[in-house]
Amino acid sequence: MTYQPGDTVRFANATLPINRTRDYTVTATETDGLRVEAKGHGYFLTHDQAERLGITTVTPQQ
Repeated sequence: MTYQPGDTVRFANATLPINRTRDYTVTATETDGLRVEAKGHGYFLTHDQAERLGITTVTPQQ
């Protein structure tokens, strides 16, 4: 799946349960991964890391 800046995503396989339901905003996409932000904290994830963490796009009804 391709993500764009501004997309809202979640990580279904995150280690901490609270992080499984937290909304993250994609702030940038790069050739080797993507940058996301939640609650004022930014994170860089490689594409492999994002897939292992179960990245999914949040739809408005979630």
